[in-house]
Amino acid sequence: MAKYDRAETTARIFRAATAEFATYGIAGARVDRIAANADSSKALIYSYFGDKETLFAAVLRARMTQLAEAVVLRPESVETFVGDLFDFMTANPDVLRLVSQEALHFAPDAAPDFAERRDHYASKTSAVVEAQSAGLVDGSLAPSFVVLSMMALVSWFVAAPQITRMVLDEEITPELRARYRAHLIELARRLIRVDRAPSD
Repeated sequence: MAKYDRAETTARIFRAATAEFATYGIAGARVDRIAANADSSKALIYSYFGDKETLFAAVLRARMTQLAEAVVLRPESVETFVGDLFDFMTANPDVLRLVSQEALHFAPDAAPDFAERRDHYASKTSAVVEAQSAGLVDGSLAPSFVVLSMMALVSWFVAAPQITRMVLDEEITPELRARYRAHLIELARRLIRVDRAPSD
């Protein structure tokens, strides 16, 4: 008899739950469907997580941790953050769908892991402050606004591909994504750069 592997079972549950929540939201998700797709059982899922909201929170935590580890805002190159975020989000569109489902289900202050995630974003704001101190980012800009604006630049391309298709009137291809990524970085650079008087 094969040895039971809790980590592998949890990974299967997370994969199935990620797809389920991203597609149906929290209210519409069905634990029996997650169990079937994970080759597990409802009883085991309830034993591990207790209820759907707790399972959703665990799945979201795992995906947001992956995002945080993959995309870092560095003071020396703040504008490239938007390109790295674009890469992650286009490769993992379920993350933005999960966040959208979270917004529909929870009040803002009741979002899972609110305090921990707020502190994580505060570290990004601190990186912008450091860049401003080094003269790399316009010091007149509110650092938290810079972080939120750069995150927002990525969202529509991923969240609404039909709008992207309509506005750009091009098929969404790797080549188009590469051009749009370069555009985002240049746009961010122009938005946050320090204006300097022309030299004599």
